[in-house]
Amino acid sequence: MRFVTLQSKDVVNAATGTKIGYVVDVEIDPYCRTIQALIVERFSAFKLICVIKGPPAFIIPIENILTIGEDVILVNVDCEQ
Repeated sequence: MRFVTLQSKDVVNAATGTKIGYVVDVEIDPYCRTIQALIVERFSAFKLICVIKGPPAFIIPIENILTIGEDVILVNVDCEQ
């Protein structure tokens, strides 16, 4: 799977069913050459609200990814910090 394909998918919290955001980058282990985490930017209609609520981007470890589907990536995280 190419990175461009990941960027076009929504990231959804499986516990709450809410859209978290979208993939903006990945964290790669240079020695093992594997993806360690997805860096997700929060989804908000207003960027100002995102800044007030918390950091605009956060890291989701690969262990928290449940599935990568055709349209969505389901994750199990507590992102409502």
